Amino acid sequence: MQVLGYLIAGLNLLFAIGLVLAMLFHITEQETGGAGGGWGIVGGRHILTSQSGVATFLDRFITWLAAGFLITAFLTVFVFRM
Repeated sequence: MQVLGYLIAGLNLLFAIGLVLAMLFHITEQETGGAGGGWGIVGGRHILTSQSGVATFLDRFITWLAAGFLITAFLTVFVFRM
């Protein structure tokens, strides 16, 4: 059971690193792209005057990375508590 816990913890670390990198790329893509409309977050939703296909893909990708990170975090705690 310990080995499974370490595997899940390693997967959690990969999700965390991927989440940080995807968010950095997303911020960079938003600042350099677009027609100068700017962007912001209101109520958890991105407000863009011209949101590109890459930005939409990254939004979904970041959402799945965040979900994977939270799920593996809870699984790690659950496995090590058993």
